[in-house]
Amino acid sequence: MKMRLHRTPSPRRLRKARIDREPPTNRVKPTGPFEPSGRGHAGDLLLFVPRNTPGYFIDTLTGGHGYAHVAVDSGEVDAPTGRRVWIEAMMDDGVRYAFQDEYGDRPFVRIPLGRAGLDVEALCACIKAMVGQGYDDSEALTLGILDNPARQICSDLVTNCLPEPLCADILACYRSTLLHPLAVVPHERANQQLRLFISPNGFAEYLGAPHGGKLHRPDQPAEPHPLDSRRRARLLRRMWRHGDAFFLRMLRVLTSL
Repeated sequence: MKMRLHRTPSPRRLRKARIDREPPTNRVKPTGPFEPSGRGHAGDLLLFVPRNTPGYFIDTLTGGHGYAHVAVDSGEVDAPTGRRVWIEAMMDDGVRYAFQDEYGDRPFVRIPLGRAGLDVEALCACIKAMVGQGYDDSEALTLGILDNPARQICSDLVTNCLPEPLCADILACYRSTLLHPLAVVPHERANQQLRLFISPNGFAEYLGAPHGGKLHRPDQPAEPHPLDSRRRARLLRRMWRHGDAFFLRMLRVLTSL
């Protein structure tokens, strides 16, 4: 069960938010209708490297694996133009269709979730049902602690549509410190269903994506290699990650004052 909100953050808080507001390279929006592209990319997860200061903060404060934004290839084209589209959530527009060349040369990695065993048809249907919903400013500000189920941030598009067994596997990797303590944040409350906040870095780490700093061009393919939740991170790695998480939490508090 998700926590419902009755008010949005103040303008002063939003000005301090680590939210990517920079417009894309190409502001032209697809109008639809949308048709299958026939290229077999439906359900591909697209992870983007930071492109500005807010993006670098997002990356740093969620584990530093090099990513700051998520989109999903819907496997469609905009019928009037024939251009390929994806679905993403942005602060100004909420959940929307966007052209796949919208960000110009911004590097991103493409991970086909179907090869990780996901039902991509069900995944895409779930994500398409969210198109038109607003952006959840409060969730972005609080790393998912506050959440309006009628609004979304970029990673919600995937997290909210994952099957429960996969969420449980990601949670097990988090608890074993195979994932950075800030890359995935579980929210467990008495008498309420577990809810996960999974950052772009959380998806990247879990699926074995290369570090974002190694990407130098857009649309770089990568095979999914999910972590083995039966493993446990080595002691030194656990100590380093928990120390890093403590430092970043303190940094987050100081930068929010």
